[in-house]
Amino acid sequence: MAALISILAIVGYVGLGMAVCGAVYAGLATWATRRFVRRPAGTLASQASITVLKPLHGDEPELAENLASFCTQTYAGPVQLILGVQDPADPALPFAERLRQDHPDRDIAVVSDPTAHGTNRKLGNLINMAASAHGEIVVISDSDVRLPPDGLSQIVTALDAPGVGLVHCLYRGRPTASLWSRLAAMDVNTRFAPSVLVGEALGANPCLGPTMALRAQTLEAIGGLEHLADFLADDFELGRAVRALGLTIACPPMVIDHVFPERSAHEMLAHELRWARTIRLVQPAGYLGSVIVHFTPLALIGAALTGFAPLSLAMLAGLVLFRQAQAYALCRLLAADRGVLWLLLARDLLSLGVFIAALFGDRVEWRGNRLRVQRDGVIAAT
Repeated sequence: MAALISILAIVGYVGLGMAVCGAVYAGLATWATRRFVRRPAGTLASQASITVLKPLHGDEPELAENLASFCTQTYAGPVQLILGVQDPADPALPFAERLRQDHPDRDIAVVSDPTAHGTNRKLGNLINMAASAHGEIVVISDSDVRLPPDGLSQIVTALDAPGVGLVHCLYRGRPTASLWSRLAAMDVNTRFAPSVLVGEALGANPCLGPTMALRAQTLEAIGGLEHLADFLADDFELGRAVRALGLTIACPPMVIDHVFPERSAHEMLAHELRWARTIRLVQPAGYLGSVIVHFTPLALIGAALTGFAPLSLAMLAGLVLFRQAQAYALCRLLAADRGVLWLLLARDLLSLGVFIAALFGDRVEWRGNRLRVQRDGVIAAT
């Protein structure tokens, strides 16, 4: 029995050591976030024509506001906005038509086409929409995204830099009134987004899917949107294909809003499990290494395994306080919601649970559909 207790204590201190490494990483992520938000915006030299592709699906929270943000851009060049649905009865369609009526001075097209392409329905929608595109630059932006007024200008400025083939945008979680939405947004703002900026700082060239932009000729060179039609992680595959051309990925110094619609624990967990399981399937080594970002749950488990020895309790308390201060600083830097930070430890424990659950299985839930994802990120045909 004594030997078992000693082994558990050793394992516990190993866990605490991992938690300390995670805290160091969190400090680096906070520094990277501070550095990012203080970067000056570049000078816009181009007024290339832009086509924005907005695939729609359902009556999402704040959809009208999200769409309207693309009609109030300060970009001086030509902008074409294409809104697309695959179901003529989609409740998002009236929002699209109303936007066109409210902004008659804007080049807005609405596409309703049920034609399927591959196993990724969102990509099928985008392919249908792209047939009407005529811009030199293609911006692919999810329906739950809202841009600041100079968003397109900053995207084009980043894309104009030498050697850049693809631009993606850092986003903060914008919650609705639901507690589950606020918890989901808090996890993005205090854990995910800062980790992306660490990748940026280390030259890892990550690519976030909510808003991406590339030149039409670059898209054609990789085989068009059809190349992505079977991938669940289409952003990851698009980034890989662009890098294969010898081009880099850039991120302009701005933060866009990503609205989180979760109304229940099930919706939140299904969404997060889809993200986590997809990352694990396409980047297994990186996913396993990311366990250290869950450093407060690791510290709690480690302290429990030591029998809450005085040293482990002191380490746990210090790490919990550090995490609370770090999360508060990140929310201030990103101008994000801070109202539920008192639930941070519970949220971190839940995030570790999602991390562990994503280690098993290949099924995800997306927009009410159950999908099976292969190890290469391809959605298996059903």
